[in-house]
Amino acid sequence: MATAAPDISRSGHVIIAGLSHVGYRCAGLLAQLGEPVVVIAREFDEWRLPAGRCCTVCPGDVHDEAVLRRAGIERARALIVAGDDDVANVSICLGARRLNPRLVLVARLFDQALAAHLEQAVPINRVLSTSALAAPAFAAATLGGAVRGSFAVGGTQFRVEERLVGDLHAPVQTVGQYLASATLVVLALQRGTVVTPSPAASTPLLAGDRLVLLGLAPDDSAARAASRGPGRSALPRFMAMALGLREWWREIHFALRLTAVLLLAVTLLSVIVFQSALGLSSVDALYFVVTTITTTGYGDFSLRAASTAMKLYGAFLMLCGAAIVATVFSIFTDLLLRTRLRDVLIHGCVRYRGHIIVAGLGSIGVRLVRELVQHGEAVVAIEQRADGEFVDAARHLVPVVLGHARTVETLRKAGLAGAKAIVAVTDDDLVNLSIGLATKAVHPSCRVVLRIFDSKLADDMHQSLGVNSVLSVSGAAAPTFVGAALCPDVVQGLLLPAGVLLVFARTLLADSADPGRSLPYLGPGESVLLAKRAAAPTYGAVAANDALRAGDGILGLRWCPFVSRQDAP
Repeated sequence: MATAAPDISRSGHVIIAGLSHVGYRCAGLLAQLGEPVVVIAREFDEWRLPAGRCCTVCPGDVHDEAVLRRAGIERARALIVAGDDDVANVSICLGARRLNPRLVLVARLFDQALAAHLEQAVPINRVLSTSALAAPAFAAATLGGAVRGSFAVGGTQFRVEERLVGDLHAPVQTVGQYLASATLVVLALQRGTVVTPSPAASTPLLAGDRLVLLGLAPDDSAARAASRGPGRSALPRFMAMALGLREWWREIHFALRLTAVLLLAVTLLSVIVFQSALGLSSVDALYFVVTTITTTGYGDFSLRAASTAMKLYGAFLMLCGAAIVATVFSIFTDLLLRTRLRDVLIHGCVRYRGHIIVAGLGSIGVRLVRELVQHGEAVVAIEQRADGEFVDAARHLVPVVLGHARTVETLRKAGLAGAKAIVAVTDDDLVNLSIGLATKAVHPSCRVVLRIFDSKLADDMHQSLGVNSVLSVSGAAAPTFVGAALCPDVVQGLLLPAGVLLVFARTLLADSADPGRSLPYLGPGESVLLAKRAAAPTYGAVAANDALRAGDGILGLRWCPFVSRQDAP
């Protein structure tokens, strides 16, 4: 592999700035697609890059204009900036744009609100978030569903799902007959390693075939919440608070709890004694006991005219009052300082049933929490650091247990005994692995989904450790990054055994030569899936002879087959 003099003799190559996990994945995918790639990096692990003439390395700082020129920025087709620093990524894009105004710029950015503004105000073609792209895949793996991804176009939410064709009996079913919902569009038919994009409705199906489908994403949160049933849903907030107080009470030192119970008994006994001996009402007796304990009496009631026995009992109650007040202050101090009042609710998570535990509140963790909550799922989050960047945001949605998720005690506080699934998405592979193993040891039937950066480790774990699903954020996001570099209007990229499937959204512009073309603005390997008329609220089916005009929107498909199966990412 060349490292000092990259081969940029041909124009139209793709430059990858920085070798983050996403950068490595993008380089591997582009190499499989036969696209020439130049990687700019100060340091890199050469063994992780795909071998071959189509991928070369240009050592240096991507902020250096001379390095960009040496990488052939003037003749490049696209630049993928996938570093971990949002500000640096934007700066690199602006510098590259000055050198090549026609360059397709794809930048990684966590803040999607800022991303929308940048795509409009700054000449960056696409601004993507790896966590936003990967969250639906993690949610699907957690719920055991078939959703591969989701995206929004023009206010309409779409989802991509995968269905496995089971045993078919005569007569043989076709693609069109197999689909029960008219709102679904077939993107691809996968038979083993052979993929047929946009198969005809008359295509026969065989057992074991996989269909990749596109459809509207329904608002199914109410249905999911109802399907869990009262015994499996999260407890109401007031019940969770009550259970939390009970759990907190159990954690208080036994001697303190015993003292509090005894003094409470003395208080109740005193109310009965004064009510009987002094002829007071229940309220007056309680008032007299409280004023005695707190040393604020005797202004209206006193024991001056009472018997000697009652005076001695009053003296006993005064002495106990100091102990009662000290005990009460100790309990409330423990509640406020040791557990914090807002965390009392968390203790009730021990009694949750049918919920999902998300361990790690990083960028992917907080998006996954939002995704699962939108599905109507009960979620409990675990975060080690109380000052974590997304802890406060998560607390507005779900209870957050503070502690290390590798410990059985923290998992117990999060309600592992009743959880139906746990997702470990911390930034450390070994920590995620430890969480998975600890979960299986305590609750073997719990579904375990792990985030793993190392692809080889992920394969080994999935095969030998009994983990339900092992995913990579970069692996889930890389197809869309690559798709955006090859086709800037791509909204979702899907990795299949034989290639990358790209779904794109395009608004038609005016064409004076042919204002009513039926298949406008389609490149090689592209086809129209759905169309949205300029005045229509949603997307609908489109026939081959339908005339589409300026202002109409199309949702299309582009199939990019692999030229080689070597060095899979």
